[in-house]
Amino acid sequence: MAFSRREFWRGAVATWITFNALFLLVTTVVLAIMSRSLQTVFSILILVAWFQLLFVVATSALATVIGSGAAFVLGRLLRTTAGMRQHLIAFAGLGLVVGGVVIAVVGTWPANLTGEFGSLLTNITEPYIALPLLGMSAVSVAHGWYWTVSRALSEDPAPQSPVAEAQLAG
Repeated sequence: MAFSRREFWRGAVATWITFNALFLLVTTVVLAIMSRSLQTVFSILILVAWFQLLFVVATSALATVIGSGAAFVLGRLLRTTAGMRQHLIAFAGLGLVVGGVVIAVVGTWPANLTGEFGSLLTNITEPYIALPLLGMSAVSVAHGWYWTVSRALSEDPAPQSPVAEAQLAG
């Protein structure tokens, strides 16, 4: 299946929205569990939302735009592959690669350039931070592809059976 340009970018936006929603949810839950206090969940949610607005939204948007080129190439390579499972695995793998590159790049930012959140950004390569981010990235890219395929297929006209085509023609 070949995507139109509109469908392709709709999938990229779906990937970006999915990642940001997962980031807010997963990070808030993990920090709430680590704090061992349900009374601070709202405070943690506010902190995570601010961090996300300051850093994650722009970084993930840039990663989405740059990663879209790789997604386009991967999609072209998989054009003749019919199995949905293979596509999901391939796009989840792409999410792991893009997530790994982002983690590596962000992990090299000097703490003095990032201010108050500098230690968190420079610790992004620590497994307790990197692994959930990689998981969110893989799930987001696979979900973006799946959502786009589902939407594209539902918008395509249903193929007519030979009997129905004969009835329409005759």
